[in-house]
Amino acid sequence: MAAATPASGLRTEPAPALARNAVSLEGLAIAFALGSGGHYRAVEQIDLSVADGEFVAIVGPTGCGKSTLLNAAAGLLKPAEGRVGIYGEPLSGLNRRAGYLFQQDALMPWKTALANVAVALEPQGVGAAEAQERARQWLGRVGLSAFAERYPHMLSGGQRKRVALAQMLIRNPEILLMDEPFGPLDAQTRQIMGNLLLDLWAADRKAVMFVTHDLEEAIALSDRVVVMSAGPAARIVGDYSVPLARPRDIADIRLDKVFHEIQREIWATLKVEVQKAYAQGEGRA
Repeated sequence: MAAATPASGLRTEPAPALARNAVSLEGLAIAFALGSGGHYRAVEQIDLSVADGEFVAIVGPTGCGKSTLLNAAAGLLKPAEGRVGIYGEPLSGLNRRAGYLFQQDALMPWKTALANVAVALEPQGVGAAEAQERARQWLGRVGLSAFAERYPHMLSGGQRKRVALAQMLIRNPEILLMDEPFGPLDAQTRQIMGNLLLDLWAADRKAVMFVTHDLEEAIALSDRVVVMSAGPAARIVGDYSVPLARPRDIADIRLDKVFHEIQREIWATLKVEVQKAYAQGEGRA
């Protein structure tokens, strides 16, 4: 989908071309069967590409199908119409080139932080000793070296989220799918986690699809912000470039004049959709 040009002229030129598309959603429609018969059409006519190395945030009212797009890219949902492409190839079955970080962590309560990270390497056939060594390295990268032997109930929400992040990244996925990953955290911890994510992402620039309800978070993290309409049959109604220099510090970038101009521009579109969702009795954002 061609990027929308904000009325204020903030975006006058297209974003720089990147090497190739990691994810391509083409004419995508997702529908769910209803118990009473028929189908609920969650999203339709979705055309969205995420280039290799690009960080794309997706915002929209609650219930608009943001997570549905991630699930389609992960191969967890089969399109009713359209196509999902991964690095130019049609996706069939699970997307094994992607890592998925959910809003609620899926840590095993009976395993230590170290074991929770190491277990992610089991499907790759990595030996126990090597897996533990690599897990220690990743815990160090997320600032949890001293917490390797602690169990999830002994960790704070932010610490558990760091373990989950290490658990995803240790597999070295080419695509990161992130569904409100920092949603349950307090504002200060969200900011710390956002900066940590940016630091880790900058090291190898993986393709990212990041779902959030927080427009400021979306702008601070991403290269592009995609806005979805209210559902049902939600569509993309805005696609905005974020021309803010990298590297970024989330606290500092939010003081930037350009940041506030972008926020006003995107909110003008998003606000309309949030109001529609409330009017339909669906808005809980």
